Amino acid sequence: MPYINTKDRPKFKDSITTVLSLVTTGNETPYIKGEHFGYFVNRIVRRISGASDYAGNFFNSAFFDEGKKKGLGHHADRISSVLIGMDPMEAAGELNYCISAIYWGILGEAEGVSSARYGMRAYLVGILEKVLDTTQSVNSGSQRDVTMAFRRNLILRGVLHDVLDEAYRRQTGYYEDEKRLENKDLWHLGQLVPEEE
Repeated sequence: MPYINTKDRPKFKDSITTVLSLVTTGNETPYIKGEHFGYFVNRIVRRISGASDYAGNFFNSAFFDEGKKKGLGHHADRISSVLIGMDPMEAAGELNYCISAIYWGILGEAEGVSSARYGMRAYLVGILEKVLDTTQSVNSGSQRDVTMAFRRNLILRGVLHDVLDEAYRRQTGYYEDEKRLENKDLWHLGQLVPEEE
């Protein structure tokens, strides 16, 4: 759940606002802006999971503006450094908060950011699902290390699912309701709703 206690939020504020600015400002296409978000989330998840390649080139990051890439990496590492030191179950809510705050900001909740249209919303869902699909346990070390890596992986997967579910429930579901009212429903009284004359 992204709704962590307000007293626990300030330690992430600078990173959240900086990453949101890095993602939403500039003349990059919406595709690249989405890839910036994907790179950021992927780096946090890979770092927390213990993947040795967490700083690698993902989401076309080899082609990013170096300043933006460096900023996204720095703030992903800053957030993950706080969370790595915590029990994974205790860190889950804070991880969800960090990802959700940026995600919702991109969707249009942040001041100065236009409400994302459906195509961008679908793209961001695909990006988060890609991160989810590639999240793996690190299988090295003692049996205890392997077991904790497996548990951490399950928590990371659960957090990403919850980020997607809550964003749909609170953000995209509302957007869909507005569009249904604006453009009419699909079917009415057993008939496909035609375009207006």
